[in-house]
Amino acid sequence: MLQIGLNEILGIHPQFARVERDLNLAPMAVPSPAIMPMDKILMINQSYPIPVVNTSGYLCIGHTTQYRWLVAHVPPTTKISCIVLEEPLTPSSIYQRVLIERLVMSALFQITSLQVQDLYQHITPPTPKWKHGYLSHAHLARLVGVKALKGAGKESVK
Repeated sequence: MLQIGLNEILGIHPQFARVERDLNLAPMAVPSPAIMPMDKILMINQSYPIPVVNTSGYLCIGHTTQYRWLVAHVPPTTKISCIVLEEPLTPSSIYQRVLIERLVMSALFQITSLQVQDLYQHITPPTPKWKHGYLSHAHLARLVGVKALKGAGKESVK
């Protein structure tokens, strides 16, 4: 693993970005800064380092939404963890990387509406362990891309 300044990554690999555009998979917007507690950015990045290739400079070749999020919300000199891929890239391998990122990763890291509700109840109010800016259960559900459960923020009477 390599630690480099975020500003040392020149951008997303052009062929990766082209496949995203051709398949209409490029994100419409960068996720809100509220999704990730700022004091956890480096911990998250250590768990999910940005894959890069070095072709006359570093180019992002995976975790592109995370990379876009970092570029939008943290200082450019922030040191981040990267994995430098040494394998030769082909149009086929880049296409496969896009599909893996969008199909496989979303399946591996899926979350349900009920899990969002349970997690929100667990982390409310914010604590030093998880300082967050989630305004409500519905807000958190929107941030992670699931439908909020109706009545999730109300106390149940037994």
